[in-house]
Amino acid sequence: MSDHFRTFRTSSQDQDQDQDQDRDQDRDQDQDRRQAAGREAGRSRPARARRAWRRGAIAASVTLLAVATAACGGGGGSGGSPASAPEGSGGSASSAPSASAPAESGGDGAPGASSAPPSSTASVSSAPSAGPSGAGQAAVASSRCTANQLGLSLSAPDVGAGNIRYDLRLVNNGAGACVLRGFPGVSLLAGDGALIGEPATREGERLPAVTLPPGGTADVTLHTLNKGIKGSSCWAAPSLLKIYPPGSKDAMTLRTSTPVVCGDTFTVTAVRSG
Repeated sequence: MSDHFRTFRTSSQDQDQDQDQDRDQDRDQDQDRRQAAGREAGRSRPARARRAWRRGAIAASVTLLAVATAACGGGGGSGGSPASAPEGSGGSASSAPSASAPAESGGDGAPGASSAPPSSTASVSSAPSAGPSGAGQAAVASSRCTANQLGLSLSAPDVGAGNIRYDLRLVNNGAGACVLRGFPGVSLLAGDGALIGEPATREGERLPAVTLPPGGTADVTLHTLNKGIKGSSCWAAPSLLKIYPPGSKDAMTLRTSTPVVCGDTFTVTAVRSG
């Protein structure tokens, strides 16, 4: 019986040892599984982090690309180089300055040359002006003749068909050339300086400018009528002829007793070459 009890006890002990070993084995397996899981987690975390970093980098790149694209698209309207205006639009070409202002007139009233090229708007043309030529160039280069540099003389009367005409000659007594253009002012004065009748009225057209070199001459014609052609009255004979050169406010005088104006007709022509 004691042997049987020892045998039973030994068997129980063996079973207990087997169970202990199983539990130890289970613990070891559980520990191995946890360690393996930890290692797997350790390996997966860097991989996930790398994947997350790549996704973030890609997203950031896409965002930067979108911002750059928007900036480039918006810069065409207000930023850097101006865009070319579409054909037929109101704007002018971006690289061409617009003329700002109309070209100044030259000596003959022709528009001067503009430095700006033509644009799509109504900008100034760049066609050069044809400046004055010949006598016109000389007129532009010379100054206007003044009273203090001119001399006067009056021709004998030219009578015909009831008309009386006198040529009044102007002489350049100055050292340089000068220019006359237009109508002079002419009046008849009494000895005391009183005006006789009315100043001469203009007859005919305004003629081109006349350039007088030193000693050069220009003429105008004074016109009146014979007595009895137009009424019977005549003005008193003058003592002085008072002349304002064209464009001048200073007068000249010439001592003379002619013309005697009749029929209230007293005219003067424009300056012409003498």
